Amino acid sequence: MPLVLSLDAGTGGAKCAVFDERGSLRGFATQAWEYHVVANPDVPMVKEYSFDPDRFWEVIAACARRAVEAVDAAEVIAVVTTSQREGCVFIGDDDREIYAGPNLDSRGFLEGFEVLEKLGNSRLYEITGHSAPFIFPISRYLWFRKNDQRPIRKLLMMNDWMVWRCCGAARSEPSNASESMLFDFRQREWSQEIVDLFAIDRATLPAIATPGEWVGTLSPQSALELGLPAGTAVHAGGADTQCGLLGVGAIEPGDVAVTLGTTSPVQAVFDRPRLDSSETLWAGCHVVGERWVLESNAGSSGDAYEWLLDLLVGGEAERYQRAEELMASEAAGGQVASFIGPRVFDLSKIRPDLPGAFLFPFPSLQLRPNAGQLLRSFLESLACAVRGNLEQLSAATGAAPQRLRVGGGLSRSRLLVQMVADVTNLPVDLGTVSDATSLGAAILAFTGAGTFPNLHAAVAAMSDCETIEPNPSAPAIAPETYDRWRRLCESVDQLTV
Repeated sequence: MPLVLSLDAGTGGAKCAVFDERGSLRGFATQAWEYHVVANPDVPMVKEYSFDPDRFWEVIAACARRAVEAVDAAEVIAVVTTSQREGCVFIGDDDREIYAGPNLDSRGFLEGFEVLEKLGNSRLYEITGHSAPFIFPISRYLWFRKNDQRPIRKLLMMNDWMVWRCCGAARSEPSNASESMLFDFRQREWSQEIVDLFAIDRATLPAIATPGEWVGTLSPQSALELGLPAGTAVHAGGADTQCGLLGVGAIEPGDVAVTLGTTSPVQAVFDRPRLDSSETLWAGCHVVGERWVLESNAGSSGDAYEWLLDLLVGGEAERYQRAEELMASEAAGGQVASFIGPRVFDLSKIRPDLPGAFLFPFPSLQLRPNAGQLLRSFLESLACAVRGNLEQLSAATGAAPQRLRVGGGLSRSRLLVQMVADVTNLPVDLGTVSDATSLGAAILAFTGAGTFPNLHAAVAAMSDCETIEPNPSAPAIAPETYDRWRRLCESVDQLTV
């Protein structure tokens, strides 16, 4: 049976997954990675993040080999890549990486003001679908050009960089190229206006491939590193969130999905480019041709939950199950409110001094909350943030969804998914493969390899969902929780630390 290996460079680490043409997960491995972090010398409140590309590739390759060990490597017909958005790598004249930074890197913070001064926020938003350029590749490119004498031969998004490592091809694709702020998301091509305005060599920007398109074959060295035969096909993938949409079947206009991952984007699918009149929500390209997305985002989710688990549950292998057990013993309607990550998307409220907090009545030590209550309050806050962002998205588009699709690592929590269904009062189509991003990338590769005639047929064969209905008689989240969370959130946002 033909298989596809998906390589995913996420914010928190690498994930490599092997899928067959029925969408069954046949092999999987993951490993966290670490960034080099320093304060920006010009603006100490923001941080510069970078990574060692050789070390990151070693981690990706090690995960790939472990995933492939579970199958016959000769049956793997293709490798496909997906990654965090906004992360990018610059390639120098000697074909070596001269800069590698994740989506968290703010070294171009001051250059972001230069972008706004020259182009203006409204025009930037009109072309790219994005605003606030401070962490985007355009600002990091300008920073590097000022501070480093080495010429940049190619600017690659992280999924493009993995393709380049696999086969030496320099290709981009629309879903993540639109996260560079150098891309015209309407035309699905690099913006000549932006390139000319900032005197960027057009040859620095790779040719645009269609997601799923064949772009090369594994080099002998990369094949050895990944544990696959040399000559295995390499296919372009896409941005992690849009691949996640594909993985849960969100491909038709009007489909709305949330990816419960490191952050929790809430995206609606359209058959034409769509902007938000308030210039708050982000627009971009889907991995599906002739499809675009509009996005709100619940912000820090999986990373905040991991931090809580480290503090309250420990590092044991079964800590996710242990956390679910702790929360299951606590009834809905507790009085703890959590504000340590999830919010309603609003760039004007993103501040380095924004406080995190748990709020609860504290008349005496005898009433202090336990670990299960704190964990449950976090999941409640995330479910509330999903609803808040969904309402913001609906207000911008003038259309409320009739159902919601859900994927991502945190979707493994049945309690959280039921909370989302209950607080939104929508049926939730839960992807049976929680790693919807890797599955979506595999769907692209199988389609590009000719296994399926088109993405619709591939989704029908490979993506499956279970419907979780709202439970009004015994909701997993108390009805008054959302209004209380929104009210307290506004109060907490007024505080500083």
